[in-house]
Amino acid sequence: VSTQSTWGAFGAEVIVCPTNVEPEDPRSYYSVSSRLVSETPNSWKANQYDNLSNSQAHYESTGPEIWYQTSGKITHLVVGVGTGGTISGCARYLKQKNPAIQILAIDTYGSALKKFKETGVVDRSEIYPYITEGIGEDFIPKNVAFEYIDHFEKVTDKDACLMTREITRHEGILAGNSAGSAIAGLLQMKDRFKEGDVVVVIFHDHGSRYIGKMFNEEWLIGQGWLEPPIRNGKVAKDLIKKDQKLITVTFDETVENAYQIISQNGVCQVPVVDHKGAIVGALQDTQLYTRLIDDPSVRQKAVENVMSRPFPTVDPNAALETISRLINKDNNAVMVRDEKTGGLHIITKYDIINAMG
Repeated sequence: VSTQSTWGAFGAEVIVCPTNVEPEDPRSYYSVSSRLVSETPNSWKANQYDNLSNSQAHYESTGPEIWYQTSGKITHLVVGVGTGGTISGCARYLKQKNPAIQILAIDTYGSALKKFKETGVVDRSEIYPYITEGIGEDFIPKNVAFEYIDHFEKVTDKDACLMTREITRHEGILAGNSAGSAIAGLLQMKDRFKEGDVVVVIFHDHGSRYIGKMFNEEWLIGQGWLEPPIRNGKVAKDLIKKDQKLITVTFDETVENAYQIISQNGVCQVPVVDHKGAIVGALQDTQLYTRLIDDPSVRQKAVENVMSRPFPTVDPNAALETISRLINKDNNAVMVRDEKTGGLHIITKYDIINAMG
């Protein structure tokens, strides 16, 4: 919201696009931006993902700057990878100066980049929504020059957020989310370094745009990453029924079919998913009942016409008190994601009641 407000202050029209669609989807921000360029006279699209001027700029400027400021003593470069421009341009220059320099890339869980480096394959099972901003992609940008990158290290959303706060508190640097990922990844890779190494970490981002997120304690509590007082010590993972399969419906099923799935499985609410399993909404029996009473013809419409926003997702270690605040008359459940596997579980208000017993 703060970013939208900032652009709005300059007089820009802000168009919000869904992030859970393929780049080729006409609704994606890639496709929408291309369409706007074709429709808008005297406009230009930077296309930082595939415009190789991005990495060339870092080859001509950032790479040489690092080399000369370290007097050529740099041994490792640690950089978060999003478009790939910074790491690839710097890496190309530095490897030309000294091929022994190690280029270490920071990625996030939910991104396809690390697996592609290791296998040459875009593994769709690796791709799911994540919170970390500025790094990771669900496709392969042309600016990512994998041949210059020695290793990819993945960092969880939680570790990235908490480290972003630590940088500010202990170093006095109001850095952004990708900086937190970079330092967290650096610490994860500590066994790669020895005394005397000169390790350079690039901070891409300023923290001012994250005041409402990782610098906001209420937001962190809502994610389950900063705990409020705990009443009975139970957390989200204690409420999960691991042997129970997650029941879902697809966005293009008819409402009638969805209602049958809900009834047959004895549940009151289900996540709505797309054809690749990504959650795009939610369906609740009380909501369906109201819509069907108001308009019986809704039965033959697609679920996407009646679904509500997706249920909130919390950390497996989120306290019972945190979860209970998220469940209300408009929202009957929360999702719990295993950050390592991407697997999802659902916790309902009935699970909360049972846990408090």
